[in-house]
Amino acid sequence: MKNFIYIPIILLITVFAECNIKIVEAKAKGNEILITNSFTGEKLISSKQFVQSVNRTCENDDTCTLSKIKKSYYQQFRDLNNDEITISKLKNNIELKLKKEETQNEFLITIELISYKNNKKVDSIICYEYKNNPNDSLAVEKLYYLEDYNLWTLYFIYDLESTTTGSWIKYKINQETGKFELANK
Repeated sequence: MKNFIYIPIILLITVFAECNIKIVEAKAKGNEILITNSFTGEKLISSKQFVQSVNRTCENDDTCTLSKIKKSYYQQFRDLNNDEITISKLKNNIELKLKKEETQNEFLITIELISYKNNKKVDSIICYEYKNNPNDSLAVEKLYYLEDYNLWTLYFIYDLESTTTGSWIKYKINQETGKFELANK
């Protein structure tokens, strides 16, 4: 009879522990090690078709392609502290980290993607940004997606009546130096 009392307690502890663990997936491809988690960004923005569909469909909220993005990146980054977070380790001792820039403005979030080569900072780029002025009816959000040595960034402009996309840029991370290089715009 006592054993039946312990089963719900063990089950509760297991569920609680599972909820507090961040899922990290490690993949090995040849000599490179990739660590991916919830900080790799939004995969949809790597698709040119998706980007073009936002401008075509987002005048009417009922059919807006933007609804395919299920995650709130604003929520994810809002409460992040200012410590660097390692999100990827690539071959040739290249490491990618995210860092939230400090600000006193609660309507501004800026996340920087920093590359390191042999533990020395090589390059950085703003990969996520959210700007909103409560006195204005316009907000701007920059999303990113990181996959291996590719980085895509895309601006979304939100106003009262529609959502449009701005600058869509693809970068390549140089495998030898760790620098971000423009691939196409």
